[in-house]
Amino acid sequence: MIDREPEREWLIPRIEGPDRETLVVYGRRRVGKTTLVTESLATAEVESVYYLCDRRGTSVNARAFGERCAKHFDDVPPAVDGFLDAFRYVADRAEGPFVVALDEFSYLVEEDETVPSVFQTIVDEVLAGTDVSLILLGSSISMMEDGVLSYESPLYGRRTGQWRMEPMTVGEAAAFFPQYDPVELIETYSVLGGIPAYLEQFDPASDLQDNIEREILSKGAFLYDEPEFLLRQELRDPTTYMSILEAIAAGATRVTEIGNEIDRDASSLSRYLDNLVELALVERETPVTDPDGPGVYRLTDHFVRFWFRFCLPNRSLLEQGRSEPVRESIEESFPSHVSWTFEDVCRQAVRSAAFPVDCSRVGRWWYDDQEVDVVGIDEATETLLLGECKWTVEPVGPGLLADLETTEPSVRWCGSDRSVVYALFSKNGFTGELREIALDREDLILCTPADVLDCFES
Repeated sequence: MIDREPEREWLIPRIEGPDRETLVVYGRRRVGKTTLVTESLATAEVESVYYLCDRRGTSVNARAFGERCAKHFDDVPPAVDGFLDAFRYVADRAEGPFVVALDEFSYLVEEDETVPSVFQTIVDEVLAGTDVSLILLGSSISMMEDGVLSYESPLYGRRTGQWRMEPMTVGEAAAFFPQYDPVELIETYSVLGGIPAYLEQFDPASDLQDNIEREILSKGAFLYDEPEFLLRQELRDPTTYMSILEAIAAGATRVTEIGNEIDRDASSLSRYLDNLVELALVERETPVTDPDGPGVYRLTDHFVRFWFRFCLPNRSLLEQGRSEPVRESIEESFPSHVSWTFEDVCRQAVRSAAFPVDCSRVGRWWYDDQEVDVVGIDEATETLLLGECKWTVEPVGPGLLADLETTEPSVRWCGSDRSVVYALFSKNGFTGELREIALDREDLILCTPADVLDCFES
């Protein structure tokens, strides 16, 4: 298992500890929940049973779970009518500390609204006085937050800990490609994002474009139709969702723009966009200085953005096995694609503890036709960080700094007493003139891709 040290440091002591636990681990599909829990259970000094729920309903799952437990105890499968009976069996047979991990618990909640109440009884009564701990995993973020974690849920207050697993940062993903230099890592991250199941598909010994052609553009490959498969698994009307994602990938960010692009009334899109936000594929972004301001929609998953930009529009060619012209199209516009990811990576770096300026909130800023790629604010010190990112062949000169300084007065936040720091991020470094300027200025930070990656290693 690569990385996920904070998650393991949180989970393993709890499942090995003396107290009975009810833990919730959730996050979008393919983010690594199952691997985290199964690997942790395999190394922990405690007996355990792992069971993957499906959509066949609670009765079928309860019987299958009971059979799985009986196999662990080398016993005859018990006769169970539901999970109450199954957990009574576990409570009777378990000797000493024992952990039950139910994966895709959100499927049970989705199919049967009484499940949270049943598991409230299991936690409060059946497992009370035992050493049996429970781990509930789920890929439906909204179902886990509403059905398990929310105040309205019968399970509210029963959990002893929860962890929402997020995609890996570029620094964490770097462990998949130890031989790549910083530029190659950012380029690869722009294709695969931070989902471990996607990262492990690429061969670190192969060229990036070769990996793309073999693992994404080739029919039958795992990543060939992964986004479509994901949407069909999670949503009832995948065609509309695919149209929305394709429109956002092509540059439509406001609801009216998306509606015009897919020929749908903008007022009808709210439900679709909300569901995509719940799946962590899309986020509604506002200017970082104005969280309640006008919002735009952006894709949060870099692989989904890559796939909808390059693969779906060329599906006819790819279905015919003609990947070469698609590869040529990708190579031609690839720098433009990576530049957007570079901005996201730089914002990740600014959020890290190793960045020279502490920021309590990091994002973008825009107003009318003005925009700043990286903006960080620290309310405690009234410090404003303004940053620009350039993924270009030429090194960056003083002109970019001058443009940023010209924009600074338009960024309204914290009045005139604030401190302002400038940060420039460049794929190919900086001119000698700009480096000379930086030597004399404490309010100017220059970062190459190597400097950005260093922020994740500290």
